[in-house]
Amino acid sequence: MNKLAINTVGDELEASAEFCRGHGIGLEVDDFAFPLNLDGDMTEMIKRHAVATAGISPLSLHGPFLDLIATSPDPAIVEVCRKRHRAALYAAGEIGATLYVAHTNFNPLIRNGDYVKNFTKRMLDFWLPLADDAAKSRIVICFENLWEPGPELQVELISAAAHPNLKASFDNGHALVFSARPAKYWIETLGLNLVHCHLHDNSGEFDEHNPVAEGKENWPELLDAAEKFSPEAIFVAESDYLEKNKLSLQRLRNLSSR
Repeated sequence: MNKLAINTVGDELEASAEFCRGHGIGLEVDDFAFPLNLDGDMTEMIKRHAVATAGISPLSLHGPFLDLIATSPDPAIVEVCRKRHRAALYAAGEIGATLYVAHTNFNPLIRNGDYVKNFTKRMLDFWLPLADDAAKSRIVICFENLWEPGPELQVELISAAAHPNLKASFDNGHALVFSARPAKYWIETLGLNLVHCHLHDNSGEFDEHNPVAEGKENWPELLDAAEKFSPEAIFVAESDYLEKNKLSLQRLRNLSSR
């Protein structure tokens, strides 16, 4: 089975880290995804995370995403995005994270031809310099799907970038809500470029972050596809609370043993 991890945010950091350390699994920290935690002196927050996560592997960090449009034609907006990601990437390096998750924030509701045409170029103009910086700290940046109807955009980005520190993340919950394509199609298409997955469940209407097997996802198909096409991808149970993530881990193990 693919390597397992859970996510954590806020007050459960230490408890989640202790659980991960005791069970030999990875951890993803989400606190640096939020703008209030990226302003000012981050020294104490970085220290807290470094101490809590010491010795845990794999360790990932979710980058900021709220209102961040790296492909904006407004250079001032792009500079805000760059400031936020630089701060979070710095934190990732300081705590020893090896994976950094970044939403593409592609908006399929924008039908303007220039938007689609220029999206990849603008993304690469923004991310390639950051990928070079991330490489110095041995961090791989993973583009995560959000509103995309399919994985083709991620494939195009990674192919055009041709950078070893730019790979893909698949969020099955986002795909359940925003894509007509099943998880197995996403995973097969992303293949070995897929190095990270957020796993949770929902009704197909809202991004509910339910535990595994509490929604519409076809888990046997998803797990079989990952084993076949993306065996190195890390599975991060992303239900945001330790008890819910424990449920997901147990169900993933049960499903994989069938």
